[in-house]
Amino acid sequence: SLYNAAMNRNKLKLKSKEIFRVLAFVLAFFVVLEALSLALFSPRQASGFKNRLQDAYSFMDESENTLQIAGFGNSDLYSGFVPLELWNEYGYTSTICASPNQSVNESIEFARLVFEKHSPELVIIETDMLYDEKPYSDSDIKKKGGIKLFLDRVKPDFFERHVEDIFSVFKFHNRWKLKSSNPSHDTLKTHGYRFSNKICTLNVKNYMVKTDEYEPIDAEKLYQLDAFVTLCRENNAKVLLVEMPTMSSWNYERHNAVEQYARANGIAFLDMNLLYEQTGISMTNCFRDEGHHLNYYSASAVTKYIGNYISQNYEIKSAVLDETAEKWNDNYQKFLKQAKAEKGFEKV
Repeated sequence: SLYNAAMNRNKLKLKSKEIFRVLAFVLAFFVVLEALSLALFSPRQASGFKNRLQDAYSFMDESENTLQIAGFGNSDLYSGFVPLELWNEYGYTSTICASPNQSVNESIEFARLVFEKHSPELVIIETDMLYDEKPYSDSDIKKKGGIKLFLDRVKPDFFERHVEDIFSVFKFHNRWKLKSSNPSHDTLKTHGYRFSNKICTLNVKNYMVKTDEYEPIDAEKLYQLDAFVTLCRENNAKVLLVEMPTMSSWNYERHNAVEQYARANGIAFLDMNLLYEQTGISMTNCFRDEGHHLNYYSASAVTKYIGNYISQNYEIKSAVLDETAEKWNDNYQKFLKQAKAEKGFEKV
């Protein structure tokens, strides 16, 4: 009937209006998120907040084109490499973009940001992250397709893994409450290193037993590593693979796999787990925990060894006569002052 037809048309109009309102709300919601991400919670502000990425974003505070070396990796790197010691010994400016359990993909995103502002001549990739827990892969989901694809994508764990990469507000949404109360925070720069002078005394164990066996790098991470190396080369940066001393997550099988990759791709590889004697550190007291992360004393020695290797194998000029030298010298003195204030500190 004409009445029913009119009613149906009205219902369709109401539904259309409801759908339009929902779409308008969703669009406005994402616009607000993007605005917050860019204005209030972007990586540029990240170094001022206490969170797992705070130190990794420290390069955002550096003057443009002042970094010669950039390192990427997980907690082994921010515990084992001291940029200010590298500066003091060799006059190289460097930064560490590392965070707990950092993945290769996260490292690539950090590198993209670094390359936007700086032109590092050398990129250090810490290889322990190649053997962390397998990262979440979109390719696994795409194989499923259909309704299963949709259901997987609306699961909370998928949202948590991917929304932070799209809207940084979710990375730092709660960080305004955690603004550093330390008055020295704004003046002291460690360039990504996390200081610890704790000494954990351990029993020496031979965890690097020589073998011809390999522990293959996961195919997805191998693909990501290739992409990382390509990104570096496209930005005219050489690559140095480094594995920091760690008794709890490394062995000779992993060494062999990375060495094979390095050889096949024309990249140098330093495995510090084979260089205890050369660096002058001891397995018994070089860690701050149960054999995973180096303390400052050992990190300093390892950094000096890597610095010497860089000076012998890469044509990177010291920046001690550069206009940035005064700032870095000031940073180093402040770093030492605060470090000496720590209980049990002894400069080595």
